Amino acid sequence: MRAHVLEVPAGRDVLSCVAAFARRGRRGALVLGAAGRVVDAVLCREPSPLVLRGTAEILGLAGCFFPSSASPAGVAVFLAGPRGGVLGGGVAEGGLVAAGPVVVMVATFVAAAFDRLPLMKGDESGKADGCGVAGHWRCAGLPLQQQCGWAPLCRKLGAKS
Repeated sequence: MRAHVLEVPAGRDVLSCVAAFARRGRRGALVLGAAGRVVDAVLCREPSPLVLRGTAEILGLAGCFFPSSASPAGVAVFLAGPRGGVLGGGVAEGGLVAAGPVVVMVATFVAAAFDRLPLMKGDESGKADGCGVAGHWRCAGLPLQQQCGWAPLCRKLGAKS
């Protein structure tokens, strides 16, 4: 891994710039954080995207970019609004435009091995690592109805309480 500090100029989409940097270097990029202000951020929310009008300060930014992919894999941001309110979530494509210079701390990697979890059926080692269907740590030991926000997904996947 190698560390990079990227400066994104005002008016440019932060995620597009990081993705272009990763593609140009034929490397994967892991966003460790960022500092600066963005304007009219768009967060992924159901049933429709949430647009945060005005400027907001980046408190945290994390995500991963693979050189073979045109889009990032799960980028999340935490923003502070002008009155100090904090909102965060997944970022919609093109939804993080720099209001001024934004500095992004990135770690790059050349070759990443992809492993699909959980492991194949019959291989119990995945359960020992906490990687079961209901492997969300805050859910462990609670009845399914009292579990965290992942409970509907756990039920859908057939997890036992």
